[in-house]
Amino acid sequence: MTDLRFRPCRASDVDVALPLIISSGPESFSYVFNDRRDDQLEGFLRRAYLAKGSEFSFQQHIAIEVDGEIMGLGALRFSRQTAGFTLRALSLMLRHYGPIAGLRTALRGLRAESVIKPPPSKVAYLYQLGVHPQQRGRGWGRALIAHLIQRADDLGYRRVGLSVSVENPRAQTLYEQLGFTVVREHSSQLHSEFGHVPGQRYMELALTP
Repeated sequence: MTDLRFRPCRASDVDVALPLIISSGPESFSYVFNDRRDDQLEGFLRRAYLAKGSEFSFQQHIAIEVDGEIMGLGALRFSRQTAGFTLRALSLMLRHYGPIAGLRTALRGLRAESVIKPPPSKVAYLYQLGVHPQQRGRGWGRALIAHLIQRADDLGYRRVGLSVSVENPRAQTLYEQLGFTVVREHSSQLHSEFGHVPGQRYMELALTP
């Protein structure tokens, strides 16, 4: 019998968690966090994952664990956290990259947020959803999303939102099967020598009262 459970991520999960987080938006992460080299992304995200108060922090993430192994993870955030996350990100960037490169990185992050927008008010926002590549197609992603939706419901939210890349139709199909519908689309021209920010479709699911 399969032992499936959900649990909060831990700092000690960092080596498993980082590839899963990056897999949720590798092009966008590379655009924002590779400043002058193509090997800077993982170093910054490792620091941010281990830090408290960050949108990338282990404190934000829930893991789906099957027979003791992490198969995927995801996170839930709310509009009230946006200001704090922005200030924490700026602090981490300045510390990690130094003042000039840190400000350049922060500016790219703000540009990316003009496409991958922070959660609207009164919406529980799913983000950084990732499933181990060798475990895709087994239903772990669906189970994880259902769990996060239930957490939003338990907190009293009536709408759940997420953004999906226009370059990821497979993910959009999954979200549509789960009841999400496209509310709006944001185009993008953001790119660097290291990555780009794809256009995004913002989708929502209305929860039954």
